[in-house]
Amino acid sequence: MLVAEGFIDARLLARKFITLYTLCKELLSKQDHYDWGLRAIKSVLVVAGSLKRGDPTRPEEQVLMRALRDFNIPKIVTDDLPVFMGLIGDLFPALDVPRKRDLDFEQIVKQSILELHLQPEDSFVLKIIQLEEILQVRHSVFVVGNAGTGKSQVMRSLKSTYLKLKRKAIVIDLDPKAVTCDELFGVINPATREWKDGLFSTIMRDLANISHDGPKWIVLDGDIDPMWIESLNTVMDDNKVLTLASNERIPLNPTMRLLFEISHLRTATPATVSRAGILYINPADLGWNPVVASWIESREVQSEKANLLILFDKYLPACLEKLRTGFKKITPIPEITMVQTVLYLMECLLTPVNAPADSPKELYELYFVFTCVWGFGGTMFQDQLVDYRVEFSKWWVNEFKSVKFPSQGTVFDYYIDSESKRFMPWTEKVPSFELDSELPLQAAFVHTTETIRLRYFIDLILDFGRPIMLAGNAGTGKSVLMWEKLNNLNVEEYVIQAVPFNFYTNSAMLQVDSSIKHDLQASKDHLKTMKLPHREYEKNLHATEEHSKQRVDDYCVC
Repeated sequence: MLVAEGFIDARLLARKFITLYTLCKELLSKQDHYDWGLRAIKSVLVVAGSLKRGDPTRPEEQVLMRALRDFNIPKIVTDDLPVFMGLIGDLFPALDVPRKRDLDFEQIVKQSILELHLQPEDSFVLKIIQLEEILQVRHSVFVVGNAGTGKSQVMRSLKSTYLKLKRKAIVIDLDPKAVTCDELFGVINPATREWKDGLFSTIMRDLANISHDGPKWIVLDGDIDPMWIESLNTVMDDNKVLTLASNERIPLNPTMRLLFEISHLRTATPATVSRAGILYINPADLGWNPVVASWIESREVQSEKANLLILFDKYLPACLEKLRTGFKKITPIPEITMVQTVLYLMECLLTPVNAPADSPKELYELYFVFTCVWGFGGTMFQDQLVDYRVEFSKWWVNEFKSVKFPSQGTVFDYYIDSESKRFMPWTEKVPSFELDSELPLQAAFVHTTETIRLRYFIDLILDFGRPIMLAGNAGTGKSVLMWEKLNNLNVEEYVIQAVPFNFYTNSAMLQVDSSIKHDLQASKDHLKTMKLPHREYEKNLHATEEHSKQRVDDYCVC
């Protein structure tokens, strides 16, 4: 195969190639997305052949070393990278070949990132370049990484780059787990023998019929399980054809690509993994700094930007380091999600009324401390032995002393009074209870300090259009609190759609619910044409309950 790609000293290079892949399989950690098989070998050889033809004067050993390094690094996890580079150095000693770079393309990538109000970090730009390089070799790519690591933004930035290069990029994304396999690929009605087309087959056929030569991506954003991914094996391998139950064959033309945006490949078979290229985005590749930097840039007041930048550097590193090991949360939450919660709360609180443009830095720090306490500590767990909120409060008071909390109670017992700009106890906001004689006793709602705290943040976040999740054990009052809020909303401003989940809830039930909503909207539009009086709703609010009761399938996916 090396000879077929134009290499002359093929025997020695092949020995080094196989030795590297054998050692990688034995020495590197066992990851679901690692593939050291024949398909991976062939892809590297294609890259090596392309590099050799592009630079015929470069020694063959350097060409192969560059191909092995640059093609495999995108899928290597952070902990394995030193081991992999050590193996490369041992097999190709005294070779230090720079990565092949297209500086003009990189500059356009950075411009696209800035236009999307993102940060052109070197690691982020590198991931975009690596995705582009993989797409040149493989027509199917797994973009693997935890939630919040930037998978969607990598693809979004590359699409924007294509558009700046006058390449008509078309991207269609769907969640394969949101529908059944029959709805995804089509089904023959057993009674009438009529063919009903599927979502994926329709999209693929439509893209195949588009004549222009711009990139066409189908992005499948959802967890992988063998029930639907195995149906794509003939598309992902060299056949590049989707074969349907109706005997129709839809080809994947040269401009089309399949991208899978996933968090892991635990349920994928080795045959599936070997059919696609891998771009693994490590959690440490980007971190929280770009997210914070983009948010700060969106703020309008220059003095506020300067103060917030100092505060983030002062508080966030210590908080995140302590949270990794120190406290137990009610549910696993990625670090980037906690940081985004802090940003959402800051966005809600740093209004022109609360913090005018000429506010001193002490006021910014006061609000920043309050949002950090609730953004990081609001999900702390309390069990029979340890109250982690109390532990978090003790740690915070000892660690950060710039903003003083009252000595009584914990840091969670106080809010910022909008008038005095001081910490005041939540107990002062608890209204006195008066029983309405016309209401049944079980319908009465008695506010406590805890409900007042939760209601404060629900009101705050909901007014800014951000999603809210109430998490807690059964019987802690989540539903009561939610409905107390919903029942007090202005019906002229909100249209509320409640979706209670249970063990048997599936996509078909939700589609029926959505169709009912569509019929209501159609009726509303019909009223408009008839010029009858109707209400103009401004906001849709979806309230879902009991997410944890959904049935988990055989592949640990809801």
